[in-house]
Order: sequence, then structure tokens, then C-alpha cells
Amino acid sequence: MTQLNDTFLQSIIARFNRPGVIGISVAGSYTRGMQDEFSDVDLDIFVDELPKDDYTLRIFDEKLVSVKYVRLADELDSLTKPERAVWAVPGLSNMHILSDENGALAKLKQTAKDFKWAGLQPAADQYAVDKLSSCAEEAHKIMSGLKTNNESKVLYASWGMFKNLSFAALVQAGLMIQTENRVFAILEEHFGSDHPWTRSFRLSFGMDVEDGVPAYKTRGTASLDMYEETAKLLKDIINDKHREVIENTLQLITKFRASGASRQP
Repeated sequence: MTQLNDTFLQSIIARFNRPGVIGISVAGSYTRGMQDEFSDVDLDIFVDELPKDDYTLRIFDEKLVSVKYVRLADELDSLTKPERAVWAVPGLSNMHILSDENGALAKLKQTAKDFKWAGLQPAADQYAVDKLSSCAEEAHKIMSGLKTNNESKVLYASWGMFKNLSFAALVQAGLMIQTENRVFAILEEHFGSDHPWTRSFRLSFGMDVEDGVPAYKTRGTASLDMYEETAKLLKDIINDKHREVIENTLQLITKFRASGASRQP
């Protein structure tokens, strides 16, 4: 890795390579050659037991350094859970190992490189349906807030809906996250800019706006659209455990739209 000089890397090793440390690695933009003058250095320190302060930000040689202690066992476990694997697989596959006395990090990196998604698809489906069902509460709050012109209620519930349904769709599709900076772009590229899900996704978070409509009403209505569009994506995998809640919520949204409450001034 040429983006960080050897003196800086050696100082990192000397500073953090203490008894109990299994290995040290650098992750993030510096491993991908995508850093700029505002990039922080993502430092992962692998241990068996986490210290009390397992995460902090520090300044070393005028660079912002994100210092995160992680349990080796937890990183291995992340490869068995779809909602964590979408983050872990790219990060572990591309990590730059600074210290690895017993070869444990090299084995972990190779395990990530050998990862296959197919075995996690059933769990990914379950994760997505669980999220869709749990967002029924947000849908109810949005409809209540739109009916009563409660901006704060609509926006807070829309935020929760956006976050949960975005990751429901991402995980169910098995989309790997090379960098958090591209999460939104990854979803748009997967579904396409003209897909109804993408349209609701963008309006829900305020990436697009509607002229002459208060932002909270646009975002609230789009969040309800997003619930419906996500339900369409997942319709073939919705299980009996969540079917009643999801179908009832969809019916309520339909009735709410027909009442015209979402368009009241």
C-alpha cells in the first residue's frame, strides 16, 4: 500500500502492537486508492477481548485516525449473518494487514475472499421481511402525521422507514458495500433510475423534491410508496409470521390514499 508512507505505518504498529493484540490492519479508502485530503485512516485492531474504550478518533501525523478494536471471533461471525456480511466481506477482503504474528488475519482475509452468498440467501430473505413488517409502525405514524399536519412525526417516522427498507432491499439482493459512501448509489444502480422503488427511495430521503409541496409531505407520502414498492419486491418470500401485519398495512395505506388525507393542506 503506497498511499500511507512506511514511517507512518511503522509508528502505528509500534503504538498499538501490545500484548493481547492478534493483529492490526488498515481498511477503508486508503486500501482502495480512493483517499483524498479529507479521508480518515481506518485502523482495525484485532483482539480476543475488547477493551473498555473500543473505538476512538485520534490525530496522528496530522491525519484523522479511526481506531477500532474488534474481536476476531466477531469478524468471523459477521460472515454468517447477511446484514453484516454485505459490509464485512468487502472490508475484510481488501484490508491491508500491518501486523499478523500468527497468521490469523491472513486466514480471515482469505475466508472473506472465498465467501459465497448463496448459503445466506434464506437468512437475507428473512431479514428483509422482518424489516418490512417492523416498518408497519412507521407507516401508521406517517399516516397519522400527514392527517394532522404533524411535520416532526412524519419526518421521524419517514427517516426510520427509509433506513430500514433501504437495507432490507440491499441485504435481500446481496449487494456488497465496498464503501459506505456508495450505499445509495449501489441501490440505484441495482434497481435502475426509472424503477418505482428508486423513485420512492429518492423522494423519501429528500434527494428529489416536488414543487409546491411541503418537504415533509413529499417525504411522508414517498415513504408510504416505498413500503408498497418494497412489499412488491418481497411478495414471494413474505412468510405467515408477518403476512397479516404487512397485508393489513398495505390495505390501510390504500384506504388512506383514497380518503385524500395525504393531500390535505
